[in-house]
Amino acid sequence: MDEKSRSEASMGRSGNLTTEKPCYQPLDVVRVTIHGRDAGDTQCTLRVCDPQQKTYLEKQVALKNNRGEATFLAGGSLGVHYIYLLWPGEKRHSRYLNFWLDCETTVESGDEDIDFIYPFTRDRMRLGRREYDTPQGKFVGYMSADTWHFDGIWLRDWIYGLPGYKYWERDMACGIDRFLEQQAENGMIPDGIERSGKTWRVGLESDVEYIMVMGAWGTWKATGDDAWLVSILPKLEKALEYVRSDPKHWDESHRLIKRQHSCDTWDFDIDSAGDSGKQRHVVATCDQSGYVLAFQALSQMYGRVGCCPDAHRWEREAEEYRKRANQMLWDGVKFQHHVHLDAIDHNGFDESQQLAMGNTWAMTRGLATRVQAQSIIDEYKRRHEQTGDAYPWWSLQPGYPDELGYFGSAHRKQGGYANGGLMPWVGGELCRAAFRFGREKYGVELMRQYVDHLRRTGGAHVWYWPDGEPGFRTTNEVPYAGWGMAQWVEALFEGLAGVEDRSCLMEQVRLNPQWFACGVKSVLVRTRYAPSRGYFAYRMTTKKKPRSVVLDYSGSGRSVAFQIPVPDDWTPKTVTVNGESVEFSLSPDSPNRVCFSVEMQSIGKATVLCD
Repeated sequence: MDEKSRSEASMGRSGNLTTEKPCYQPLDVVRVTIHGRDAGDTQCTLRVCDPQQKTYLEKQVALKNNRGEATFLAGGSLGVHYIYLLWPGEKRHSRYLNFWLDCETTVESGDEDIDFIYPFTRDRMRLGRREYDTPQGKFVGYMSADTWHFDGIWLRDWIYGLPGYKYWERDMACGIDRFLEQQAENGMIPDGIERSGKTWRVGLESDVEYIMVMGAWGTWKATGDDAWLVSILPKLEKALEYVRSDPKHWDESHRLIKRQHSCDTWDFDIDSAGDSGKQRHVVATCDQSGYVLAFQALSQMYGRVGCCPDAHRWEREAEEYRKRANQMLWDGVKFQHHVHLDAIDHNGFDESQQLAMGNTWAMTRGLATRVQAQSIIDEYKRRHEQTGDAYPWWSLQPGYPDELGYFGSAHRKQGGYANGGLMPWVGGELCRAAFRFGREKYGVELMRQYVDHLRRTGGAHVWYWPDGEPGFRTTNEVPYAGWGMAQWVEALFEGLAGVEDRSCLMEQVRLNPQWFACGVKSVLVRTRYAPSRGYFAYRMTTKKKPRSVVLDYSGSGRSVAFQIPVPDDWTPKTVTVNGESVEFSLSPDSPNRVCFSVEMQSIGKATVLCD
């Protein structure tokens, strides 16, 4: 072969591109090295496109000694991205190179306590994962950490783990399908399913149907599977029709859900009554918040599939239900444990003073107003200081006194299990509420207490005695309670990190970070739903000169509503997004929060400049 032919068929004729590695994560710096042509070049154009060939970067690069280098932030849709090399005067690219953009959920704040929570939880909760081949098909779920159903999945414990496992679990929908396949003709949902496919239901439970709706909602948000959503919506409707018509569960006079007298949301009555929910009824705060959220979830899901009348109907149901529950249960400081519908004599014990675990749900599910939530949070803090208990994670405070003779088993004595024991999930919900409702420093305090607990004990049990000693009631107790650990992950990502998915697949994100409360000035956060490519990532940096908060962000969605904090002694002056000024306002709830909304781009940079 002559030299001319060889030259025309070699890399030297067109130049070349190289990167440091084949795979990057959103907001990683991609460094590209450019090799000029043999003829010599002083300039080129670099074009970067996402998997849909949408250009998100185009820049001129100068070459020296026929070499050049360029950097950019990776972002946009996950998958294979393209880097094109173009020479002056040429319409077609001369070379191209691919890299893979992937995303793994992570927090990098430099704070050892904060950064510890997610990986520790992920690694421990995975130990509770179970995969069954039932007669109906594959079933993936997460175990209760103390159940006698050793080879079965309780719906509640599994779904209450969803705020954690959605970040790593890919098989989320098959378990929902197995439960809905076992739905009774009247709409009732089972409490749990054994490996064999056998089901069970505790008669007094009034929360199973809202838990099913919440599980389907969370699964759809993570998968984005609209066709699956359409197929299950009639079954969810049927479940809610059942619970709002069965005389064991529905109080027609108040038009609220009722239950047999139990310790808040738990599955046993006082003094071992076994009438399966047919008498001794109460209206409990725990159920009311669950149905408010379930109705709101149905409204959003119907809206997604274009059923606007149904979406409006459930939105209206949620608001009317919330008002009825508030009127009945709010006592001026907190929500009551429950209100008796049938006369029950507690021999002088004043239930009205009980701070029930359902109060934390009232805050995080939308039953409580901002003012009510702040009152509840302050009451938790006051009682913790007053009692000196290990943590403010009470199931009930106080529990029913032993002299009433209600419970024979040791684990149900006052201060144990659901009768006053400390439950990590309660702390996680309280922590998330503190971040949501203006008690950010208390939220950080709670989070650090929890991390200290994990470091000292190696995990989280279902419950503890008030002094912090683990409680045991079965031979199947393990220190990785998904219903407990997952709530702290939610407090981390939605509360402290402030990433809230207002739609599904993070298409509409609200970003309301609280990092100033723990002294973090620079942080990288990535959140990604494992069963899909839905993600959102941001890097936030606070600078003193000039006074500014700078955010680089990227995601799979369509829009971001920012609520960005600045120090109390700073005055917001301007907000720019990708160099262009945008309008902003200050939050009425927190005047040091700068609010503005933007359409999502592959890579965005928002700067809040202050005086």
